[in-house]
Amino acid sequence: MKIISAILLTSLVTVPGTFAFAQEPAPAQAPASVAIVGTVTEIDIETATITVKSDTGETVAFPYNEKSAFKKLPPGKTMMADATAIALTEVEVGDRVTAKKRLTPEGKIAPITLMIMMSKGDIAKKQEIEREAWKTRGVVGTVGAVDPATKTATLNLRARGEAVTVKLVTGEKTAFRRYQPESVKFSDAKVSNFDEIKVGDQLRALGNRSEDGATYTAEQIVFGTFRTITVTVEAVDAAKNEIRVKQAEGGPLTLVVSADSNLRQFPAQMGAMFGGGGGPAGGPAGGQRPAGPPPGQGGGQGGPGGPGGQGRPGGGRGFDPAAMIERLPTMQLSELKPGGMLLVLTTVGPDPTRANAITVVSGIEVFAAMMRGGGGGGRPGGGGGGFGGFELGIGLP
Repeated sequence: MKIISAILLTSLVTVPGTFAFAQEPAPAQAPASVAIVGTVTEIDIETATITVKSDTGETVAFPYNEKSAFKKLPPGKTMMADATAIALTEVEVGDRVTAKKRLTPEGKIAPITLMIMMSKGDIAKKQEIEREAWKTRGVVGTVGAVDPATKTATLNLRARGEAVTVKLVTGEKTAFRRYQPESVKFSDAKVSNFDEIKVGDQLRALGNRSEDGATYTAEQIVFGTFRTITVTVEAVDAAKNEIRVKQAEGGPLTLVVSADSNLRQFPAQMGAMFGGGGGPAGGPAGGQRPAGPPPGQGGGQGGPGGPGGQGRPGGGRGFDPAAMIERLPTMQLSELKPGGMLLVLTTVGPDPTRANAITVVSGIEVFAAMMRGGGGGGRPGGGGGGFGGFELGIGLP
């Protein structure tokens, strides 16, 4: 995951009670407190404060004093028992921290009692551990059916052109997150539940498959509504970061390109290589393989572009087109020309004439020709994907 979860603190601090009026004691009152989880943005020694920008957008300047305690969690750990004491000097800007924001009776923020941190370097290690888990134990596909009564769903996978179905089982401890219509970034995904999963959604799960491969028990699920389409460029407005296109199936569309959009291109030599071997779902001519993972191996990918870890029943891991695409060279928006064909992964928003471009792949003309000629088993834009089911998909959390 790109962020660490909120850490449970085991100690709550209260202040001594006070007495009011004629010797009648008032009950002890704990100051208002709330757990703040965020990133250190400033450490000011002169004012003895640590400023934290929380994940909710709030900025809090925490005072500290000689009684303030600081502890550090190692990568992959979330329990207080695993935290070790550190000095204030070990806390740096950019570290992830959690602390209780308590108010004094005067309404000011009280000095830190305990702050738990994870260093920037440890965060990177933790993210790598988590990404590896999603690659090796993850599964990704399209939701084919949903059963609200049993909290199960049918997940359609694709393994080198072969249709594979797995029963997705959820439970009380399954964590759900849903990608937002305007973003495929996991950090923007919202906490969700099983009832929000819809037929046609793209879904990635982390968990364990049964020995026969027919059932997958999910520990975590992230899902969203996206589509893969084939389009032809009509005009490019680099100043506005927009591409006006004509869909293979549908009317005109304006693609909005952001800093998070993943722009890739097929090199001419790769198209020639595929030209003799039946397209992406099959092998290229000469017995050589494209840049995707070999059959039977994990097919994870980096970045926002597409799925990794698709598999066959029994634990095999099938061809991952998005992992191959992630290995393609990048391109600039200004390189696109009118008349060129694109394979695009977009969000599905309220305006059918505009869409946010998540992944844009150019240089696909050779594949389109193969599809028209029957070499790829479909036609551009057909079968629910950009090339007869060739889905770009959602990225790793």
